[in-house]
Amino acid sequence: MAPPRRFCVLTTGRTGSTSLMDGLAAWDDVLVPHKLFTCVDNELLHPDHGETYKQRLEALSGRRIRSRGELLERFFAQGSAYRYAGFKSMPNRHPRYRAFIEREDLQFIVLVRADVAATVASFLVALRTGSWRRAGGAQAAWTFRREDRSAVLDNLLYVHASHAQLAQVPGAIRLTYEELCSPAFHSAELERFFGRPVQLRAPRPPLTTADYVTNWPEFEAFIHAARRQLEA
Repeated sequence: MAPPRRFCVLTTGRTGSTSLMDGLAAWDDVLVPHKLFTCVDNELLHPDHGETYKQRLEALSGRRIRSRGELLERFFAQGSAYRYAGFKSMPNRHPRYRAFIEREDLQFIVLVRADVAATVASFLVALRTGSWRRAGGAQAAWTFRREDRSAVLDNLLYVHASHAQLAQVPGAIRLTYEELCSPAFHSAELERFFGRPVQLRAPRPPLTTADYVTNWPEFEAFIHAARRQLEA
């Protein structure tokens, strides 16, 4: 059997990436890390869990793993019975980012949220609630205050830098959260790679800043002014 086609969903978080990975994992011929062992959000290279995942793959493969590169290779080697094998990651997980995104054996699927203000607001909700997954229903809206500015700017800087890094990925299939949330979503590039239509199993309308922040016009004005300074 031919080796699996390799892919990596590269994102910032708060983009629907978990739902996309869950949708891909639902296919019997797609291997993701969570099908082998408990792997939070299928982030195989998450720095907080790297040692645990290394031990799990060493036990599965019967071979010692000495580096992050070997960790990935051992994962892909477990996919010999699958047509596709992939994981999720983020730019800040890779100290040698340029070398990573230039790997020709990986099809990168870059996923971003076009609405930057909503992305930052969503991060703040996740930090406040301790939940990084959208379970449906109403969001825990908050009121933007002066004392929130520092945290908002920190998250905006992260999103801004990550978008710049994601824009550098050569040959990527590029998607947005807003597109994925549409029941009519269609990507010819994804379909060519996976050989079938790709859609979320239960897409919900994209959330906006107004869903997260009670005084959203003030919040958006602050974000837009800060972005103008970053881009100047």
